[in-house]
Amino acid sequence: MNVGEALVAKARCKIRHDVAYDFDEKRQMYLRVMDFEEEVPNLILDGGRVALHTYIYGTTAQRTSAGLSGGGFNYIALTDNASAPAAGDTTLTAELVGNGLTRGLGTVTLPTGSDTVTTVARLFTYSGGSPQSIQKTALFDAVAAGRMAHEILFTQRTLNTGDAITISFQVTVA
Repeated sequence: MNVGEALVAKARCKIRHDVAYDFDEKRQMYLRVMDFEEEVPNLILDGGRVALHTYIYGTTAQRTSAGLSGGGFNYIALTDNASAPAAGDTTLTAELVGNGLTRGLGTVTLPTGSDTVTTVARLFTYSGGSPQSIQKTALFDAVAAGRMAHEILFTQRTLNTGDAITISFQVTVA
């Protein structure tokens, strides 16, 4: 990177909703129907941006002082809260817990060679009895509490028992 070039960190999130198997009377077989996929840009939050800089460029003392001695931003959480993400957000309002929708560690695929994209993905399978809507996701650095780096509002989805939703963050640092 040349002096004067800016380091850019941005993320997009892909949401894939698979509905539970349905029996097709005509074909006499079970079919898995996939709802539409959606990609949406995110807002990198103030606390997340500072933490990213500290993770990448900070000294050991700076990371320890900031409480950043753990892993990276690889925990994905969900909510049905419809408020627009704001740069000063530090928590995911009304974060969902239980029924297969609790915040969890995503699978991380790091870039190789000249690639600039890291992917953090997690499959959630809803196990609750009544329908549950979701419309926002966030990326954290801890399984509970922690710092929230990215927050994304997407088209509301309603999950029924057995439905699966895959949240996939593609974070570009170039």
